[in-house]
Amino acid sequence: MLSPSEVDAKNLSILSHSRLDNYELLDVYIQGVLAFIPGGLGGLNIVDIADPLNPTVISSYHAGGCDWGRIYSWTASGDYAYGTGRECGVHVINISDLSDPTFATIYSDESQSDQRYEHAETDGATLYLSKHQLGIELVDISQAPFLSALSNISTHNAWASLVADSTLYIADGSAGIKIVSVRDLLNPELLGSLATSGTAKDVALVGHYLFVAVGAAGVDMIDISDLQNPLFVNNYNTSGYASRVSANASRIAVSDWDDVEILTYDDQGMTLAGYKDTGGRVMAIEMIGDIIFSAEWEDFVVFNYGEIQGPDIDLSTRKIEFPRVHAHGALTRYLTINNNGHTPLEIIEAALDISDFEIELGDNMVAPDSSVSIPIVYRPGTGSWAEGLTLTTNDPDELGIEITLTGNYPSGPMVGDMAPEFELEVVNGLGTISTQELFGQPVVLAFFTAW
Repeated sequence: MLSPSEVDAKNLSILSHSRLDNYELLDVYIQGVLAFIPGGLGGLNIVDIADPLNPTVISSYHAGGCDWGRIYSWTASGDYAYGTGRECGVHVINISDLSDPTFATIYSDESQSDQRYEHAETDGATLYLSKHQLGIELVDISQAPFLSALSNISTHNAWASLVADSTLYIADGSAGIKIVSVRDLLNPELLGSLATSGTAKDVALVGHYLFVAVGAAGVDMIDISDLQNPLFVNNYNTSGYASRVSANASRIAVSDWDDVEILTYDDQGMTLAGYKDTGGRVMAIEMIGDIIFSAEWEDFVVFNYGEIQGPDIDLSTRKIEFPRVHAHGALTRYLTINNNGHTPLEIIEAALDISDFEIELGDNMVAPDSSVSIPIVYRPGTGSWAEGLTLTTNDPDELGIEITLTGNYPSGPMVGDMAPEFELEVVNGLGTISTQELFGQPVVLAFFTAW
């Protein structure tokens, strides 16, 4: 079945797709032809990005003393790089020899026992450290690796900051943005503030416009012509959770959790101009000209922005999970394949090795700006409960795409099973609640975690 797609050609092609030395990629900081990429399992990858088709890891660093070597953000100035590790402080390393970064020291504010170092920003001889409820700490790095505290800016929940022309722009969580003069580093002065559409997580600045990643609410565009009276211009609500933004004179790149989105803007606001879902978990992003660098948890992906002349495949999902299907039963789920390119997309092959899953391909051509929904049937038998479906297409940058299919788990409960008996403590209250009290009612058990 063919149906018109709601989007035009979406302008993002994949140049390279790499696994680095350290995993759980959380951010991207670019200096010249170098990318400093923190690893949740490791600490740091230093990557040569001079050739976007072939990013090369120059070296890596493990942050000893942090759980799993986890570092959340890096910045660099001169011969030193600074990595924020929340409660394990700021790792300072010597990068004068990029092939062999060496530990120099760990910095933390000795006046506070509980640290929350989230994001680092450098400007000349000053390091700006975002510490959530503990504010923005200004640190003198002119004598690095010997660091000394200068002052602290009070915040509600500082996630990140950006400095330009002696002005610091702060993404202050649910409090929105703060604009602070740091002309006098010992006495920062609050100039202005503005509530945002959602939780302010990151900021980018071009001219007199500030772009703010506001989580589930997408991206806010703010006019800062008058620093004391910033004005809301427009919000673009992205499809996922906007955690990082990068901007240039015409575009904004957004790391949106489940995809990369590109927005264009003018004085009236922002519109969608590109997107790509690689199946990774998009954590952070940087853009240099037409090249977009994306940290996607397990992978480092490089994109090129520009009109795509050929076919361009996008999928509704890269993982299809079936609920419990009992013996001799069958259940159908659908995979939607979009062609956001200018020429027909050919599905050359849909390969499955396990007899428990079946795919009914039908028409193997998808017209430009159209989509096709393909039924996938699960009949549990003697095969594997999990399998990879490989789609081979004529999309030049995604010739083969893997979709994970899962059926009946070999052990443990899953959707479709009878709920086991349980008793849980009442949150923020006294006593417990049990299945007997909940019988016959719809129940949602919500689990939450955050980076």
